[in-house]
Amino acid sequence: MEYRELKFQSFDDAVAYAETLQLQGYERAGQWDLAQVLDHLTYFLDGAVNGYSFKVPWIIKAMFGKMVLRRILTSKRMKRGVFTPQKPLPEPNLDSAAALVRFKHAVDRLTRHEGEYKASPFFGVMTRDQVRELNLLHCRHHLGYLTPKG
Repeated sequence: MEYRELKFQSFDDAVAYAETLQLQGYERAGQWDLAQVLDHLTYFLDGAVNGYSFKVPWIIKAMFGKMVLRRILTSKRMKRGVFTPQKPLPEPNLDSAAALVRFKHAVDRLTRHEGEYKASPFFGVMTRDQVRELNLLHCRHHLGYLTPKG
């Protein structure tokens, strides 16, 4: 199975794709299953609203944060195989139905949030559009490792 380049136009597209994976089953092109992917995405969606539970050394953020953000938003993609700063990483053998519910709730909270978003540990303060676009690209990136069966 190979990585798929997904082209979500909205978070509704990402949710619909995750629901399809849950209903039909899926093939994996990466190491994480659906529950792990959704748990990871939820962690970052929630972080934009609630704040993040990790920090990146300030020198890394200062030297690379805005440059990497600009590259991601311009190219509309994230590099594959790059280490994730999330601590801890998603556990294996999570309940994918429960992970889907949490993911949908996190998407809803992010899209309905009216206040300022929390600063990213890596990218710093971002505009509303940047937060939403980055998180949608993040969904495309990780869900691209899962292909529906059938």
